[in-house]
Amino acid sequence: MSNFKLPPYTVDPVILTKELVAQSNWAFKSFRIQELWEHTKGKDVKVCVLDNGYLHKDIQVTKKNDFTGEGFSLTDGHGIWCSGCIKAKEGFLGIAPESQLYAGKILKSEGSGQWDWLQQGLEWADEENCQVVSISAGGPYQGSSIQPILKKLRDKGVLVICAAGNENNELIFPANSPDTLAVGAVNKSWQRANFSNYGPRLIIMAPGVDLLGCWKNNGYGMLSGTSMACPLVSGIATLEYALRPMNLDQAIERFKETSKDMAKPGWDEKTGWGIIQPDKFLKIKVAEKKDNWLIGLLFLLFALLTIKKGE
Repeated sequence: MSNFKLPPYTVDPVILTKELVAQSNWAFKSFRIQELWEHTKGKDVKVCVLDNGYLHKDIQVTKKNDFTGEGFSLTDGHGIWCSGCIKAKEGFLGIAPESQLYAGKILKSEGSGQWDWLQQGLEWADEENCQVVSISAGGPYQGSSIQPILKKLRDKGVLVICAAGNENNELIFPANSPDTLAVGAVNKSWQRANFSNYGPRLIIMAPGVDLLGCWKNNGYGMLSGTSMACPLVSGIATLEYALRPMNLDQAIERFKETSKDMAKPGWDEKTGWGIIQPDKFLKIKVAEKKDNWLIGLLFLLFALLTIKKGE
């Protein structure tokens, strides 16, 4: 019986205009990713995305493996979005464009899968010595065969990063495993998304509402869900891994030290340690944002004074 699936999510297909080319989405811009690229682009870090596909003109894959028997397709929208969030580099921009993408198909195009496929995907990631694994799927799991491979990956220093789920309920598996890093979602107002799951294993929050990304048939779509927040965090973890490899405990400690609190100070079950702050997480100092409106006003006042003196 299949009970491993994509969390419910929303999508709005969009036409990519010249203004959107090479700009990515609002999270990419808010986090000033291109400034972080002066220090790291995730060069040669092996990132495994376990989802339902990757085929898109903006995405280059290092290695692929299909565990469903269905084959890869241009209509594997969810996996395409997640893969592009990390690796896209031809038109749309992903977070870690110099990383090596390992695409494991553990879900069919319509979003359902079997727990055996997830286990096989994790074992493949282990065999390929991937350093970051991103999983934007899950569900209630009553078995015992997947936990050992998750623990093995953790013991090897592999970061397994998972979507919390989108039912405003308790964390799904494998996000609720002690050997993974669970990611919840915030909206454009930097508030917890009303669908974001929660629980004692929730670690970090990241943008997950109305995020532009690669989509079916070489197109682009605006998606919402913790499925989107997960690869965003995976991409940032990849940037860090290229600078300084870190294990799960070190990553959690770094999030504890550098995240922006959302509710009460410290950890809470609805928002974890708070919102990821990539520059602080990566220990990179970026220039302060300039208040352009204030600079413009000063120039205007200067011009008016100059004109008045000349009268």
